[in-house]
Amino acid sequence: MIHDKLDPERGKTWKPSVTVAELAEKVREVDGVVKRLEEAGSSVNSEDREALALGLSEIPYLVFVLAEHYGVELEEAFMQAMNDYMLRFVK
Repeated sequence: MIHDKLDPERGKTWKPSVTVAELAEKVREVDGVVKRLEEAGSSVNSEDREALALGLSEIPYLVFVLAEHYGVELEEAFMQAMNDYMLRFVK
């Protein structure tokens, strides 16, 4: 399991609540980058694009760690959510 490998690499005990806090922090970072990108308009710099790519790539990882820990079938849940969106918004 993913979370079992986190303990020795981090030198501390892994807890789901720590991962949720990290997830929230990543979302705040992405929010900050998106706000800068919106303000910049067409003059977006590569540093902000790279920061956005990094932040967005770290979010799914943290979600996968939590899903695995709690035995959530993430693909199944995602497909159900997409189906629900399609039924609600695409007619």
